[in-house]
Amino acid sequence: MISYQYLIDAQLRPDKTPDFSAYPFFLPAVRHLGRLEFDPAVTFIVGENGSGKSTLLEGLAVAGL
Repeated sequence: MISYQYLIDAQLRPDKTPDFSAYPFFLPAVRHLGRLEFDPAVTFIVGENGSGKSTLLEGLAVAGL
């Protein structure tokens, strides 16, 4: 069975963020995250090493998105 449920977007909610000086919230990729939109066909997440790509994906997984 094929699922057609897609992650459409994600955004950091400052009212739910415990501490912006703690990991991972101090990372620029997380701290300055506004609304991140995803295309159901394909989404590429690119950046330099250490820029927060894996942290972003781990955060989405932890959030259950």
